[in-house]
Amino acid sequence: MKKYFNINFEFNHLQLESNIENVSKTGKGYCCFVDLTSLVYSYKHSDFKEVLNNAFTNSCDGSYIAMTASKIHKENLKQYIGPEFFEKFIFKQGKHLILGSTIKVYEKIVKRVELEGGTKNNMSYLGLPFKAVDEFDYKSISSAINAFEPNYIWVSLGAPKQEFFMNKLLPYINKGVMLGVGAAFNYFSGEIKDIPDWTKKLHVVWIYRLLTEPKKQIKRLKTIFVTFPKMIKEEKETKRDKKS
Repeated sequence: MKKYFNINFEFNHLQLESNIENVSKTGKGYCCFVDLTSLVYSYKHSDFKEVLNNAFTNSCDGSYIAMTASKIHKENLKQYIGPEFFEKFIFKQGKHLILGSTIKVYEKIVKRVELEGGTKNNMSYLGLPFKAVDEFDYKSISSAINAFEPNYIWVSLGAPKQEFFMNKLLPYINKGVMLGVGAAFNYFSGEIKDIPDWTKKLHVVWIYRLLTEPKKQIKRLKTIFVTFPKMIKEEKETKRDKKS
């Protein structure tokens, strides 16, 4: 991995997949899918930045992160978003645990997996109570996880909660790779209409989300518009300092 905007990212998609698959078989750890909202949050909250950088690998979940970093560092960097990764890796061999969301969404996930040639025999679900991240009983949650012995632990609590959750849970689990994939469950299950491909190609996903989730997105966008330009300036300065 390499640091961009003070966060470790693995932009090589094949390497990212290999890292995750290897850990799922031989060890434990967590991977964050970092979008622009999370990146900006890490700039303002050092404890969250530490959580992201303690992950064994991170994927870029934001086209503007990849596009801006590419321009600054003269590299060809591409995003790899959580929903796309989930849609591919949910069919991987090994045990899969869906952590968070609802039983209704889980059943829809299982149904689609079976329709597309997968099997429900290697899948399980663990619901979580609605609590603040410091209020979870991590020992109890880990006992249920360790009993199932999953290779992949899919976590959907929303950022930054799911990242803090994975970091706090890590010491208690015996094995498995935790993957904070945000709304991937809802996209895969059809609970949320999938983001149109044209918005991804034109880098205007944020406009689509603003139109479909105005209350949620307006607050996020205000913070991004204020903070991200500062981060870009500092990233450019860091690059110049390294050259001099």
